[in-house]
Amino acid sequence: MLLVTTWFGSFLLDEGRVVTAKPFPKDAEAIASRLGLVEEWKVLDEERALMAGLDEVFVTEPRLERAGGNFVREPPPFLDPEAFGFSRDLLHEAMRALARRRMRKAVGADDYVAQSVAALDDLAEVSNQVQERLREWYGLHFPELAKVVDGPKFLDLVAEHGDRASMPLESGSSVGAPLPPEERAAVMAFAALARDVQRERRNLEAHLETRMKEVAPNLAYLAGPIIGARLIALAGGLEPLARLPASTVQLLGAERALFRHLREGTRPPKHGVLFQHPWIHRAPRWQRGSLARAFAGKLSMAARADAYTKRFIAEDLKKALEKSMAEAKRRHAVPPPPQKREPRRRPVRRRR
Repeated sequence: MLLVTTWFGSFLLDEGRVVTAKPFPKDAEAIASRLGLVEEWKVLDEERALMAGLDEVFVTEPRLERAGGNFVREPPPFLDPEAFGFSRDLLHEAMRALARRRMRKAVGADDYVAQSVAALDDLAEVSNQVQERLREWYGLHFPELAKVVDGPKFLDLVAEHGDRASMPLESGSSVGAPLPPEERAAVMAFAALARDVQRERRNLEAHLETRMKEVAPNLAYLAGPIIGARLIALAGGLEPLARLPASTVQLLGAERALFRHLREGTRPPKHGVLFQHPWIHRAPRWQRGSLARAFAGKLSMAARADAYTKRFIAEDLKKALEKSMAEAKRRHAVPPPPQKREPRRRPVRRRR
């Protein structure tokens, strides 16, 4: 007996003739569900039912070997779906349903992490622009305020009081101009908006830290949740990041500098987004390349553990990384002598 599964059912054949048939339900979603199981190399209930009472069954798919079938390398015979009451329109609807399932399945938790860190960057840019505009705007009325209070306190005072005379600060000697009532309302509303943007930025940072501990705990522990999320976003996902070599992880975020080096012969970049970590940007300039190389190697191992094994190994990686960094700092304790580097000369094309 030969077991054959098509898009509309499973069949037992003897010398090309259908002996037993298990057609699928004539529903697009049900057919898409079974085709999805076949893509995942799972055995269908219809296939198990057909193989249950047989001593020997031949199959044309390696997927069915796990259910006890004997694999044979021969093309399965053609079965006409219309002979069993299935139309081509039903196949079209089933394939559309299967495509929708694939699209839903393609979106993972790391995709949401990448969007969160992109939104965090957008909020940071908007927050800086709004606060800078507010300082210039309110500085026409009370320019001394920005010099005596910090950013969050500045936003609170302007949003809650507006006029300098209403503030719990000495403002009698201010050189600012008077603030008309209509300007006062507009400035207070703008300050409240700036405060809301900053508050939402803090909330998003807290959300991103929580999600990174769930999605990539090793990466978040070793690099920090923000830098870890940036690496995931730059690589296109957690699994793509896990497949990258350490040398590529080291340069994520420095693509422009790398292309400039390849095109114009400038100095090659030593690090990308890893420069944002205190271990790198606080180190002396001549040590950053070695430290970033060691850091990227351990981050690559952390990403692979998060993507595949799901084991928490960040503490051991951190101990090994600290040892490697201490050795790199010892080797490069003294800055190297300056080297004069001439830019690469482009070949001169002669006109013919």
